Amino acid sequence: MSSMDISARTLFINANLLLDGFAELQKSFQVMVHGNRILSVSKTPLDHHDAPDAKVIDVAGRTLMPGLIDAHAHITGLSLSPKNIAYPASEIALAAANYLRCSLMDGFTSIREAGGADHGVARLLAEGKIIGPRLFYSGRALTQTGGGADFRTPDEVMDPCGQAGPFSVMAVIADGVDQVRKAAREELRRGATQLKVFISGGVVFPSEAHPTIYEYSLEELRAVVEEANGRGTYVMAHVYTDEGVRRCLSAGVRSIEHANFVSEETVASMARSGAYLDPTFISLVQRIESASETGLSDAIVNNLRATVEKGRQVYRWAKQHRVPIAFGTDLWGPEAQKSQLREFEVRMDLDAPVDILRSATRINGDLLMQTGNLGVIAPGACADLLVVEGDPLGDVKVMTNPQKNLKLIMKDGVIYKNEL
Repeated sequence: MSSMDISARTLFINANLLLDGFAELQKSFQVMVHGNRILSVSKTPLDHHDAPDAKVIDVAGRTLMPGLIDAHAHITGLSLSPKNIAYPASEIALAAANYLRCSLMDGFTSIREAGGADHGVARLLAEGKIIGPRLFYSGRALTQTGGGADFRTPDEVMDPCGQAGPFSVMAVIADGVDQVRKAAREELRRGATQLKVFISGGVVFPSEAHPTIYEYSLEELRAVVEEANGRGTYVMAHVYTDEGVRRCLSAGVRSIEHANFVSEETVASMARSGAYLDPTFISLVQRIESASETGLSDAIVNNLRATVEKGRQVYRWAKQHRVPIAFGTDLWGPEAQKSQLREFEVRMDLDAPVDILRSATRINGDLLMQTGNLGVIAPGACADLLVVEGDPLGDVKVMTNPQKNLKLIMKDGVIYKNEL
């Protein structure tokens, strides 16, 4: 790894580019990086007279593609359970640092954190004290009393800090328009790049009272969206149900996470609203696979299997109605993170490689409000680049073996891995 020199130039030659809008690799290109930005992309040899000291990297016919983006990550987990407030802050910070490093070395140059990370982790990244993808963090997700991220048992009233908290660093409990608005403002004050809300119960850790069909009134949800809009950002919503998604669309939520139990009519409404769908299959698959080790009940495992199948149908409807489909993983804990790249694998029989890769690059860049900056190889874009052995447009599974196939990782103009 090297530190970035803002005046330094790197020239990639003999590169087969994965360019958005093309179903085949574009062969024999050159890409010049200046500092942390892509300066030029050319089919013909670039004039080197203005940059005689440029570092030349011969890609030798391999694939040069944008860095991957995970639109739904949780970096503060020490186990599969999000009920983690009793763990020492130092352990949570160490887990976050390890998660970020592993994600970067798997080729994820940006992640959108969906509850748990905060300004402290972002500062460590910015200061270079830890390495990882660029971080778009939500701070604490908003959940109502008894909601999807209120992890208290019926006997638990106060958390270890003596507050009516959710027993997790990922969320904050807020009820009523005024409380919800204040909670949203607080996360934005602390630097959240987008807001996360829970709008229905979960499928892995349902409330011990009764899993919710929908959460937050329309007025409460509109208040959160209004606060996000006031800061030039948006809301992402954990939501599984038809009723919940419809409420999100009415309120102006931009990013719909999961949505496994919605109808085709609601999917069509998502398309009309311009909302994004983030399916996050691998988190469900990984929990099914690890159920015997983690002690999940048969009832929850059966629910997870049904949730995956319902989600597959929703994905097909989303393709049919041209809903922009994001690429997120929703994995929690260091063991689960090892499955991050397997989201490619579980989509292989649902979508073409070009569209899966587009979800993980350009579409996610658009979702993060980084159009033209992230997820593309184009002049002016951030220099987040990967060199991959093989053709992922021909076989997307090459992305799932980074030890063998991922030869170079550049994030923000800095090379973190180079095996060329």
